[in-house]
Amino acid sequence: MTNDSWPDLPAVLAEIAEVAGLEAAMTIADEKAGQEVFICANLRPGNWLVRCVGIEKAELISRHMAGRGRVKVHIPIFGNGSYVSERKRRARVMAETLERGGSVNEIARRAGVTNRSAYRFKARHNGDPDQGSLF
Repeated sequence: MTNDSWPDLPAVLAEIAEVAGLEAAMTIADEKAGQEVFICANLRPGNWLVRCVGIEKAELISRHMAGRGRVKVHIPIFGNGSYVSERKRRARVMAETLERGGSVNEIARRAGVTNRSAYRFKARHNGDPDQGSLF
């Protein structure tokens, strides 16, 4: 199967989207981004794939990818996957803390980042709006 139908998706997610729909592929990306998972032929109600996308779509994906056995698949970080969500959360926490006048140490502690990251964030977001940029 080619990636022609879903050119913006990583190959594995494009393959899942082709078989079970874009919503199923994005749900799997959100739940399992950056992880290796097993897709098995014999699905049970407690299986991660069934819980994630429902039995009908899980069976479509399973039949297509695993056949009669099981296959290990790496789910890439993509779109609103966990990495992107975490970065957005950290940026939001840093912005809120900075807006309330929090110190660099408080920004770092609350957002779960290093002081260096907090300094960089503060430098990018705390400039004087009347001050022109040299660059």
